[in-house]
Amino acid sequence: MKKTINSLLILFLVLFASCAEKSQKPIIELPKTDHRADFNQFFASNRNSILSDKINEIKIDSLHWLENFYKNINYSTLWISDSITLNNDGSKLLETLSDANAYGLDTRLYPINELRAIHKEIEQTEDKTSRYALLGRLEALLSYQYMRFGRHLNYGVLDSINEVSILPRKKFDINLPEYLQIAYEKDSLIEKLIDLQPKQPEYRNLQKGLAKFLKHSSLSTESVQVVNFRQDSLKAVAQAKKALILHNYLPEEYKDSLYNSALEKFQLDHGLKADGLIGTNTANALSLSPYEYYQQIKASLERWRWKDNWPSDYLFVNIPSYQLRVVNDNKVSKKFNVVVGSVKNQTPEIIDSLQYIIAYPYWNVPKKISVQEILVKAKRDSTYLTRNKYEVIGEGSEKIDPTTVDWSEVNRSNFNYRFRQQGGGINALGYVKFIFPNKDAIYLHDTPSKSHFNREIRAYSHGCIRVQNALDLADYLLEKDNNRFTMDTVRTYIKKKKEKWMPMKKNLPVFLYYISVEADSDGKITFYKDIYKEDKKLIRSLAINAK
Repeated sequence: MKKTINSLLILFLVLFASCAEKSQKPIIELPKTDHRADFNQFFASNRNSILSDKINEIKIDSLHWLENFYKNINYSTLWISDSITLNNDGSKLLETLSDANAYGLDTRLYPINELRAIHKEIEQTEDKTSRYALLGRLEALLSYQYMRFGRHLNYGVLDSINEVSILPRKKFDINLPEYLQIAYEKDSLIEKLIDLQPKQPEYRNLQKGLAKFLKHSSLSTESVQVVNFRQDSLKAVAQAKKALILHNYLPEEYKDSLYNSALEKFQLDHGLKADGLIGTNTANALSLSPYEYYQQIKASLERWRWKDNWPSDYLFVNIPSYQLRVVNDNKVSKKFNVVVGSVKNQTPEIIDSLQYIIAYPYWNVPKKISVQEILVKAKRDSTYLTRNKYEVIGEGSEKIDPTTVDWSEVNRSNFNYRFRQQGGGINALGYVKFIFPNKDAIYLHDTPSKSHFNREIRAYSHGCIRVQNALDLADYLLEKDNNRFTMDTVRTYIKKKKEKWMPMKKNLPVFLYYISVEADSDGKITFYKDIYKEDKKLIRSLAINAK
């Protein structure tokens, strides 16, 4: 009986397995659609209609960028995913464009809202042909904006800088379609885009400083007008406290004990004496809005984008900071306070090289100063020229005794002389002069007028740059130059009361620039007063360009 049951069980299992095999249908695998390849084929086939000088009403000023780029990659696409939507790089690019102010660029320069609108429409479109058409436009627009943003980061926003700078601009020699292709092939699109920024340490430090500024400051256009404490001390302090809160130097709820340290820190951060007093310069600085300070950073970053990379050794005078820096191997080795040209007699921006140091220099007085200042004083005081050791040079280069000229009869139209002041302690150039030949006849020099070095705003000269402790600068430069002349030579000729020209073995580059915001390697920003209103002019040009 047990044997019969086992036989029946085996028979049942065999029949069940047989029926299962007969009921199981064969699985037929359908070919998967490669949507990415399909879209790329669509893009290539329709490239002539997609790549046009206006895409979705957005003007394409450099259509050849797009044409060259896509031709070079056989009309593949960069910004679209396998699921036929915006890929990770595309999303990152949109974020980068939206965050343009973090790089000192105006978001109005880029059609961010339009790009987002196209992307949203794509997400809501199911029809394949319509979706592909929208994707094609978004693809092309993103590539174009990538190249525009890259050019702005590297070269600046303005097409021409002639109205805002007298210096030549660096050449833009980056092949953007080729650059984008390399970034795509290396799978580093966004990293390579940001890397287009200038490499100068001054730019990089300021970019780091901007990030800190945006983290701790608002871009509010609100401002608090602060008066000088001499006008009303109680009112000045009350207004200063409000301004310090606005600029995030004081919290909303603060103790009075924090006020002085907050004010002094604000003063240091704005190139002012940290004396805790609300003088005119401090009051003016407090009265600006956070947005105005952002605009100042923006203008300074724009200026750096115009400039070629600097060598490792140079002299740098930043005009608004009233400071000269000696840089060796890309590190500041010496700093000197300077006095620059007044608003009426502005120090121009200059790129040149130091060729001579002159001990016990003559001062050959420019004609404008001779007529407008020296002649006026000679008319009032017949002994002025002699007392101040001015020589009078006639048309034939002969010396003329100043007492033999009736200066009351001399005026601008018949002034046929040159004034030259002998070297020495009262000479306007002091004991040493630094020559970097330029069309404006600007140079660095010592000065007998030392009091101006103690002022916050040091814009008092006729355009040339007065250097505090100029003899120390001469000593340092001669030694670094391994020059055959030394500081002993300088002292000898000062003692002899004779002028001595000492040529440099190496012509050290000299840069006179106008940068109103700087940052150190930690990103600590210092703002300076826009003394010549150069930033105001540039900010206006940038605003017009962004419209």
